[in-house]
Amino acid sequence: MWWRATMPKHLPLPLGPWAPGCMDVMSGFGANSTFFRLYYPSAFTNKENNASKWYKWSPHEKYIEGFAQLVNSWSSLVKLVVWFYGGEPMVPAMWEVQPQKNSNKFPVVIFSHGFGATRFISSTIGMELASWGFMVASIEHKDTSACATYFYNTEEDRNCDNRTWIPHKKMEFGPNHYTVRNEQLHGRMIEIKKLIDYLNDLNLGTATNILPSSFDLKNFQDSLDLNSLCMMGHSFGGATSLLTMANDERISCGVILDGWMFPLKEEELQIKKPLIFINTQTFHIESNIQAIDKVVDNNHGTTREVYTIMHTTHETQTDTPHIMGYWLNWFMTKLDPDVGTKINNHLTLKFLNQHIGVPATTADSDLYLEKYKKDYIKGTFVYTKVPKRKL
Repeated sequence: MWWRATMPKHLPLPLGPWAPGCMDVMSGFGANSTFFRLYYPSAFTNKENNASKWYKWSPHEKYIEGFAQLVNSWSSLVKLVVWFYGGEPMVPAMWEVQPQKNSNKFPVVIFSHGFGATRFISSTIGMELASWGFMVASIEHKDTSACATYFYNTEEDRNCDNRTWIPHKKMEFGPNHYTVRNEQLHGRMIEIKKLIDYLNDLNLGTATNILPSSFDLKNFQDSLDLNSLCMMGHSFGGATSLLTMANDERISCGVILDGWMFPLKEEELQIKKPLIFINTQTFHIESNIQAIDKVVDNNHGTTREVYTIMHTTHETQTDTPHIMGYWLNWFMTKLDPDVGTKINNHLTLKFLNQHIGVPATTADSDLYLEKYKKDYIKGTFVYTKVPKRKL
């Protein structure tokens, strides 16, 4: 594990001019409802980011239990590790504060999480983009790939906080593995399409949120630029993003973080919008790289960019290295999580600025990327070394 002498009491602070706001949204009752975390530019500046309005990273112990199941550990052990590091950190975004109001609408990013993850697993990415003027809708999928998720069956259940939990289903390999993952992938795509429909309602001022909240969703009426819609995803979420882009013309561009290409291996994708692939060093085997190359080569005359952040693992594009250190590839020297996060975010911001624009004037991403140019490469990297220890 990657140990640090002192762990921060909060995730890295976002760098944009606005303090990010945050809230949870559930579109309705029942298993078919849409559930996501919304990050947005608040009415407050970065210097006005009020720590009294920050919130804890994990909203319920069921998520910690789900993470523990994922790494074949006891939830009490995971909680102990978090405690050892100084307690569960706060997220430096302000809960349910008023959004920024100006003449410019928010371009929208939809974020799809990976296998065993959650709507809040990459809060560092959601907050950073929101601080620069993006609205980020981070969905929690109900296909059993999340470490845990839930819904309310009825209004009475909601009022009593009687949640129907959907537990994580462990990954099983075998002759039906592709069929199962591909079916999940198509279900995830349907969820994303429903989320885009919901965001349209949000922009029209007709959306509802059944979760207990004092926030009026009409604050977002006429505030979303759905003509500047980016699809972004990590791992299984990367595959979800690619399939959705191939089947929904409403999406303008895509950011694929360590895309897991196996569930797409029999799909013939025709993606005619700009794409950037941001990879970590140790995740990609040769077959995964070949699948990425196929999408890159079949570019339909649009932009395809590929980068690899060196000395990183699959978890680099999540919050977990900032909370309890690296869990994967214990014996490999790792890049500082803060540096890895910033390289990832600067590459993303630079790409988004080129293709849909960034609402605020960004810090010079080129300067940061030049400073740390030895820590990432342009192109792919096949990692063949077998880890000495598996979790």
